[in-house]
Amino acid sequence: MRHLAHELVAVAAVAGPQLTKQELETKAFLAEMDAVCAQINATPREVRMERAAAVLATIATPADVEAVRAAYWMRLPMAARMVAVMSARMPKERASDALCKFDALERGRIWCEVAKLRANLEVVQKCMNGGRMPGTTGKAH
Repeated sequence: MRHLAHELVAVAAVAGPQLTKQELETKAFLAEMDAVCAQINATPREVRMERAAAVLATIATPADVEAVRAAYWMRLPMAARMVAVMSARMPKERASDALCKFDALERGRIWCEVAKLRANLEVVQKCMNGGRMPGTTGKAH
């Protein structure tokens, strides 16, 4: 599709300046992107998923992924980590542990309990909507 840019420049030279060079290049780039998007859309979803997994496997090892998880864990506020471990009925002191100190079973328990907690917190948040303003005697909405 890059050859299209040359043709557009030639047409512009003969017909007079209708588009700037940058506009012509942008138009050619967008045409190229449209062709790429059409090719992606024509590829079956399963094939796209397999290709994406293969690319991910070449650029991110399991150790890399675990290191990112561990970094996120340590950056969380202590209160959030305490809520997570306590929701799984673990001592709150475990919140200061590095991620690598949790085995797969403990991490699975925390995962499940945090999912339940998140659902309950969404209900709590909805319940907290409304109320009357301080200092007024009107009814709650």
